[in-house]
Amino acid sequence: MKKVFAYKGTRMSEYPGSHSWDYFQENESPCRGYRAMYNLFYNTEYIEPYGVHKDHEGFFVVGGKGKMIIGSEEFELEPGVSMVAPANIPHAIRKTSEKDLEIYLYHFPAI
Repeated sequence: MKKVFAYKGTRMSEYPGSHSWDYFQENESPCRGYRAMYNLFYNTEYIEPYGVHKDHEGFFVVGGKGKMIIGSEEFELEPGVSMVAPANIPHAIRKTSEKDLEIYLYHFPAI
């Protein structure tokens, strides 16, 4: 597996169906409540329970193809697509291409 970010402090976390690398955490952000990471999704099915957060979560697709459910709607994902899952709305992601789905994710406060 390739290392995505090569700077001091980067750590990789395992989640069901994905690997995640921190880009910055809240305590490293110039704006309170913001954090960002880079994920590689290798799951081909939606993982339950779906994600639900008290903050908003944004997504920018970097590589691969997939699908995303936000609430009750399903969307196609491909490089260049950007999505937002509003606070407290269930959401899930899966890949549909042979290649892992690469997504830059960022959390920001629900004001």
